[in-house]
Amino acid sequence: MENIDLIIFLGGTAILILFAFTLVIFLIVHKKKRYQHSLEKQQMESNYQNQLLLSRLEVQEQSFKHFSEEIHDNIGQLLSIVKMQLYNIRSSSKEAEIVNKAAESNELLGKAITDLRNISHTLNSTFVSKAGLAEAIEKDLTYIRSAKDVSCTLQVTGDEYSLGNERELLIFRIIQEATANAIKHAAPAAINILLDYKPAELSVTIADNGSGFDTAQQSADSGIGLNNMYVRTELLKGRLQVDSEKDKGTTIRLDISNPTPTP
Repeated sequence: MENIDLIIFLGGTAILILFAFTLVIFLIVHKKKRYQHSLEKQQMESNYQNQLLLSRLEVQEQSFKHFSEEIHDNIGQLLSIVKMQLYNIRSSSKEAEIVNKAAESNELLGKAITDLRNISHTLNSTFVSKAGLAEAIEKDLTYIRSAKDVSCTLQVTGDEYSLGNERELLIFRIIQEATANAIKHAAPAAINILLDYKPAELSVTIADNGSGFDTAQQSADSGIGLNNMYVRTELLKGRLQVDSEKDKGTTIRLDISNPTPTP
């Protein structure tokens, strides 16, 4: 009788252990499936958001391209015709005052045409792709030096490599947004840009000596500009850090991984 009770006890214990083990396995599998489902849902939401961001940026790039072509094909040509007419007036006139005024106007128009050409180039994504990141940035800084009277420098360190046309366009637009924000809101005397090419990462630093701002209380306009930079950074899967203080300028750092690092 004792043996039967022992057998029943051991059998019941084994069944309970097996049941507990089965329940634990079931809970682990169920939790894993829920976690996997959550990851898939997050991935779908992330993909959806990225598609929305890409669509928004594509519309913006199309607008930039349209403005670029309008400047180049219409406004630029009209100014060139006016410049030619001023040159003819200067050449045919015998009055010194008219000749001098025409020469001055001709020179100003020449500068305006150059500035418009620079704007047209930097608005056009095709130019950015063909010229490369560093040259496109230098072109934009040339316009800023000429039109805004701001000292601008570009420094490139490390061995340059391509991150691909789409990524470099996003980086260029972030830099454009940062410099435009600085000029509009901070009135800097100088803007310095550094491209630091490391084997596995590109670090971009945009520093200005303008009025700076409280990052917790930026204006609505500057907030939009910063948001645009963060949107593009998200698409780059990069990191963006903004450091600024009132009357101490602003430094923006962007880090982007190189998808094909040099061994």
